[in-house]
Amino acid sequence: MATDKRQFTLRIQNDTYEKIRCLARIEHRSIAMEIETAMIAYISDYEKKHGQIQLPEIFAAESSSPQ
Repeated sequence: MATDKRQFTLRIQNDTYEKIRCLARIEHRSIAMEIETAMIAYISDYEKKHGQIQLPEIFAAESSSPQ
């Protein structure tokens, strides 16, 4: 299955991983989708408090180019 999602390595403490794994199971999501959902919620909360995050043009250009 093709995806436009960027891949990266994430290093977290074992207990944090296990808690995310439990949440993912409760929510019927993969661990990766649970982490992505949490990140989206964090960004949304941040932007509600501080305004929309403006990405520099260089970041926008990098995200549109194939890897």
